[in-house]
Amino acid sequence: MGLRTDVISEDEECVKSKYSLVTQEYLYKVKRYTHNLTREVVANLVALNVYPLGLFQPKQNAYPHPSFAENKYPVLLVHGIIHNHSAFRQLEKKFFHLGWHNIFTMNYRTATGSIHRMAGDLSKVVDDILQKTNATQIDIVAHSLGGLVARKFMSVGEGRGKIRKLITLGTPHQGTCKSKVLRWVPGSSLGEDLNHQSYFIRNLISTPLPKGSEIISIGSEFDWTSEEKENFFATGTPTQAFSNISYEDIGHTGLLFSEAVFNDIAYSLTR
Repeated sequence: MGLRTDVISEDEECVKSKYSLVTQEYLYKVKRYTHNLTREVVANLVALNVYPLGLFQPKQNAYPHPSFAENKYPVLLVHGIIHNHSAFRQLEKKFFHLGWHNIFTMNYRTATGSIHRMAGDLSKVVDDILQKTNATQIDIVAHSLGGLVARKFMSVGEGRGKIRKLITLGTPHQGTCKSKVLRWVPGSSLGEDLNHQSYFIRNLISTPLPKGSEIISIGSEFDWTSEEKENFFATGTPTQAFSNISYEDIGHTGLLFSEAVFNDIAYSLTR
């Protein structure tokens, strides 16, 4: 009986130990999720707070791009759906703090219309920047939908050869099933175009990028706008023109405020 009691006692200790480990792991995940969610909520509140500041496009000074500039080309910041240029308010400040030159933003309508029309709006802005800065190409940093608009422009639109690097933040390059919620929006084709494996997405991926152009996609597993983090991966031809950076704990809006993401952007644009 003594032996049996010892065996039972050892089994109980083993069960308790496993239970303790499971509990600790669960509590860690809850704490981590809560922390990430809090950061994303704060990011959204900040974005909402500055939104009115972006309702009107400010006058932006453009000048011949200096050869000594750390950013080798002018940079255009393209916002995502139902947003405006205020989305990049913090990134702009950081670029100016670094002493970068010719940093531009734009506003365009995203709630209605098609990506084709949005790419047309982008085309006018890019041509204006090229003319005023005497640059042969520009770089683009785009958030969410803005990344697909810019990719269409640089690959199948009038922008072939005009964009050196496109850096996307939280852009579903492979599409997303969550775009179905946009189907109710009147006068918009986004619900269909952004869907996983849509004609638009397949055509975009199958169209080779022009020589000298590059796409860098930055995404996160914690981004709620897509069901799988792989949907943020940019793929296409030539394969060496595409690279992907993946995070685990940054939300969709949080990508605009992350110091780590900014460092990735700055590093890429100075190369």
